[in-house]
Amino acid sequence: MTTASTASTLGEDLRRHRAIAAAQQDAVVTATAPCAVVACPGAGKTRTIVNRHCATPRNQPIGRAIASFTKVAAAQIRARAHELGRPDLLQHPHAIMTLDGFFWRFLVRPFLPPPDEANPRPFRRLESWRDAPRQLRQIDYLPDPSKPQQRYTFDLADFQFRYPGQLSAPVATLTGRARSDGSRRHLSDEQIKQVCRLAEQRRSQLANEHRMFTGEETRRVADRYLNLHADLLGQMLSARFSELVVDEAQDCSDVDVNLLLAIQTMGLPTLVIGDPDQAIYGFRNPGPPAIKRLLGKLDTIELTGNWRSSTTVCRLAATMRADPQCRPADTALADHHDLDLPVHLIPLDGGKELETFDVIATQAGIPPTGRLVLAHAAGTLPGAGTDPRRPPANPTSALAWAVATLRQTMPDQRTRSLAEQILQAAVVRHWMLDADTTTAADRFSVYGIDPHHLRRLAARALDELPDLSIPAAEWCAAARRVLNTLRPLPSSAAPAGTSLTCPRGKARKSAASLAGVPTGAIPNQAIRTDTVHQVKGEETDAVLMLLPDDERTTHLLSTWTAGAVPAPTGPAPTEHETAESLRVLYVAVTRARRLAALALPARHLAATAEYLAGRHVPTQICS
Repeated sequence: MTTASTASTLGEDLRRHRAIAAAQQDAVVTATAPCAVVACPGAGKTRTIVNRHCATPRNQPIGRAIASFTKVAAAQIRARAHELGRPDLLQHPHAIMTLDGFFWRFLVRPFLPPPDEANPRPFRRLESWRDAPRQLRQIDYLPDPSKPQQRYTFDLADFQFRYPGQLSAPVATLTGRARSDGSRRHLSDEQIKQVCRLAEQRRSQLANEHRMFTGEETRRVADRYLNLHADLLGQMLSARFSELVVDEAQDCSDVDVNLLLAIQTMGLPTLVIGDPDQAIYGFRNPGPPAIKRLLGKLDTIELTGNWRSSTTVCRLAATMRADPQCRPADTALADHHDLDLPVHLIPLDGGKELETFDVIATQAGIPPTGRLVLAHAAGTLPGAGTDPRRPPANPTSALAWAVATLRQTMPDQRTRSLAEQILQAAVVRHWMLDADTTTAADRFSVYGIDPHHLRRLAARALDELPDLSIPAAEWCAAARRVLNTLRPLPSSAAPAGTSLTCPRGKARKSAASLAGVPTGAIPNQAIRTDTVHQVKGEETDAVLMLLPDDERTTHLLSTWTAGAVPAPTGPAPTEHETAESLRVLYVAVTRARRLAALALPARHLAATAEYLAGRHVPTQICS
């Protein structure tokens, strides 16, 4: 029983800890760059960055550059500055954008050659290869040229690429569902290698001939221009900006770190802020997180107050850090900091673990909209067939996928944005024969299509397109009639008419089958399921992390629990792969405000619970 005096003491402790956290944030606001900030989850780093920005006096001739790794994060910073009544900080000479955008705009674009007779195309920066024109990114593979009906179609966006060296050609890999979807599973490993070589050739072709750059190409060219134009760039950057702030710096690759160090050497001080234990993009940078090189060269400030999670969640997360001794549990500062909800360990049981999680969350008073089911790989998620975030290659099927996605109650922002792009592209494709060779950014210059008008047309299409439960042939016919009424230009003549045909063998199946989604409507109270990488930066009340019953999970648990769970005897992942898997687990549980649960093989429950209990983490095994 809590007495009045005990409650008063707890209240005083909370106020004291919050004051310490506020002092840490103030130290970041007033710190002199160059420096680094190591921020725990829920530390309020976006607010702190904006407060630092808002401390800038008005009408300054030199601005500040703030860069993050996603458009969403950059938008949050802009929105917060606007809320604080400083719209001037969103305008020249300041710049708030993605890190890719900063490299492109200030290190690459000023030195690119203009279009000429030899190559009339302008250079374009793409967020991903998904933004390239469909016809250009599509790769057709014929294992046997004498059997053209056995054609396999791949999308350049399905592949992962890495550059072994500064001047080396890209190396492509195809894994997971992109490797095994549908009939692709019948292709041998050697045939997949041939497909990867085609992808490498296509990527080089798009970069060199079509002048399309994604982040990797941008970084390689930025590195070259930093060496060629060091003096000029130093003058340009220091004349425009007083400092460069990089948010989510744990996502930096080695190339990013090299570029940031070079920029700093040229005279532009850099402030980086991030959490090394949230570095989960190993495909960008195999090995230890590159941010550690930055931290080793800069004075460091720590933000250790967690305004998001309960004390139990903070203690759980601390056990997953690379060095729990150097980074102990964060201080929980939220109103629910002392919430009496243990970590729940749930046995994997053919889907029953989801029912158990629902019961636990319901008893805790957490509604379905406040629950999140996560996994490292999409194939582990419940009901996983095809990846719900990867549209089909066929344009008609992709349109059905976009409609299904946008009619859901809770698609994530990246998936929604992709679906909106596909819907807009379908409207243009219906009227323009060569639409699949033109990027979205070029539609105005090539066709004169106003992007705002196109968004309105896409919104009308989403509203007027028929339900996906009807047969696919009927749906395609009805969709053509809808698109016939949506002219992207007043001068548009007859529609092209060939862009929306029902795929062979699908006429009598539901249109939803084209998209690879269930025919029935998704309930309004559906619990969101997603991969950890897709929810980075988000938070919710309750999180369930699914750990599949395989050797990789056993290796992960063995590493996490310092051997309390015995390691399997089979081939082990590399040390860096297991370390990243542990960071993924850390990111998953730190999304939780009130309740964290892990679903894992039953044989590992007792050892995991014993390990957590020894580290003062309240734990409950669910039967």
